[in-house]
Amino acid sequence: MTDHADAPDDPERRVEYLRETVDPATATDDDIDAWCELLAERDARSPAFDALREISAVHPDGRRVAAAIQPYVVHENKRVWENATEILVGLALDDPDALETTIEFLVETLDADDDHRRETAWSVLVELAEVKPVLVHSHVDEIIGYLDHDDVWLRREAIGLLAAISDVYPEAIAPASDELLTISRDESMDVSALPGPLNRIALVRPDIVRPVVEDVRDMLTDEVVHLRIAAATSLATIAIAYPDELPHVVEDLLTLAEEDPETRHLDLARSTAVRSLGRIGTEHPDAVVPELDRLVAKLDDENEQVRSSAVDALGHIATVRPAAVRPCVENLVAMLEDKAETVQFSLVRALGKIAAADSEVAPLVVEALDEWFDRVEVVNRYRDDFEYTMRWSIIDAFGRVGASHPDVLEPVMDDLRGFLAEDGLASNAAEALGEIGAVRPDAVRPAVADLRALLADDNCTNRKSAAVALGKIGAVDPDVASLVVDDLQTLLDDDRHYGRAAAAEALGTIATADSDVASRVSDDIQPLANDDHHDVRSAALEALGKTGVSDPDTASLVFDDLQAGLHDADPEVRSSAANALGAVGAAHRERAPLATDALRSRLERDDEYLSVRSSIAEGLQSIKLSHPGVVQRTSTELQAHIDAAIDVGRE
Repeated sequence: MTDHADAPDDPERRVEYLRETVDPATATDDDIDAWCELLAERDARSPAFDALREISAVHPDGRRVAAAIQPYVVHENKRVWENATEILVGLALDDPDALETTIEFLVETLDADDDHRRETAWSVLVELAEVKPVLVHSHVDEIIGYLDHDDVWLRREAIGLLAAISDVYPEAIAPASDELLTISRDESMDVSALPGPLNRIALVRPDIVRPVVEDVRDMLTDEVVHLRIAAATSLATIAIAYPDELPHVVEDLLTLAEEDPETRHLDLARSTAVRSLGRIGTEHPDAVVPELDRLVAKLDDENEQVRSSAVDALGHIATVRPAAVRPCVENLVAMLEDKAETVQFSLVRALGKIAAADSEVAPLVVEALDEWFDRVEVVNRYRDDFEYTMRWSIIDAFGRVGASHPDVLEPVMDDLRGFLAEDGLASNAAEALGEIGAVRPDAVRPAVADLRALLADDNCTNRKSAAVALGKIGAVDPDVASLVVDDLQTLLDDDRHYGRAAAAEALGTIATADSDVASRVSDDIQPLANDDHHDVRSAALEALGKTGVSDPDTASLVFDDLQAGLHDADPEVRSSAANALGAVGAAHRERAPLATDALRSRLERDDEYLSVRSSIAEGLQSIKLSHPGVVQRTSTELQAHIDAAIDVGRE
């Protein structure tokens, strides 16, 4: 249907008419325009939004949909431009190229004379950049140009937009380093967004680390609390990458953590400083452990967020220096009586990490968490949902401990198996049993039948967790593998993407230990490399890589799928493809040159995300280690890509 001249004038009747006459998958330009016009009609806005969202998800030509919606992204009605933006976000996730002209339109509108159009264009562009940074990559120079604009508001907006893409494109925004440093000293500017892009540039431009650190350190004492929060996070990121900066950064963070809290907002900055020390301690324990007493003192802080952060920090540090944290364990166990829920959750997480890292305290921790599991309802009877949430956390902690010290969990194994039949706990119990079974399959063998039954459970989360668990157990227990492979192959057709992704992951895990399984399941997994959902594509590519590693004949069959995955619209899928190609190239000398060429070509693209570059570099590093001479890039170059992708938000 392309002519709607006879459509009813009444918006509600027009909605019904369009519903009856327009097929989303074959909608013409006129059909899409007719729905777009209804976005501006109050009584038809919601159904028009739903219809356009459906069209954008199934229409073969996303450009036509984006072009029709484009005028509405700067509409004077906030609800209209928000709806239009949400539709464009959905389009961008699967087909960023479809928004090319829309992005150009927004960039051209950034300095419009009309205040509303200008402000809306910036807001929409930031939102799109946050979900798909590649959309603005080709316009970075234009955005940087606004840093010198006479209008302070435009300069501030430019900083925010650069911050939105700084995690994935530090090299692209690096030319703005001088302007950003100058702005950081401008007292008339709101510079709260600056620490993010500055620290990301520093990761790829060592020559500016010193001035960046000096400027960001000054921000730790700023009157604006959220600037101090951003500065603490950024300093930790820089110090992890550049250990020479550690001594004064650690001292500055401790000083902030020990500052007298004049306001509740300052407690957020103090909490962030403590959490940042935990991040540093995980990577560079020698910089933090000598000051551990000052960190431990925060366990008694009046503010629950600071106490919670201190607990988390000790949990992080224990993973690399368990002996240093061991003297605190009894105090941490006693703190389970803390009245603050955030502290209790942090304690369970941290105790799980500590026990997993330290066999000496593991029995004490398991006993304490088992007792706490039974007391949760009594201590927190005023919160209906608290009981289950806390018990999930305790079961997760058991799984973490069991992966390192399965024998310590002997007293709770029967309980874990029983939880498989309990609504709300089955998924977590399955995950914990999978962790334990991966290192001691005999301990979980009595639960295998119950896990298999969960594969057909009505709850998709239960199906997912059971599948992943059986994959881990089957990889080390051939008898279990022979029982579950057929079940998992059936789950590849699950109606929920969680189930399909989990089935692919599980089969790939089993295939790593059995080349016969690898050749048997790869044909069934391959169609999922083109699944509509990015999580399924990602899991399928990782699984295909594992089947290819296990069996050289399978490697030749799945290689084209892995190469195609490097060009997927989703960065996580590209990372999975890079991981798989690197593994296959490292495992089979005859595949190494082709895998290297594919990875190198993608690494050299200037619009590739930093996180994907890291995965590509890791893949090339694996090939280089297995087959010297195939990869021409030096290990130093590859490591630089890997190090630049440090996670600013790691917990």
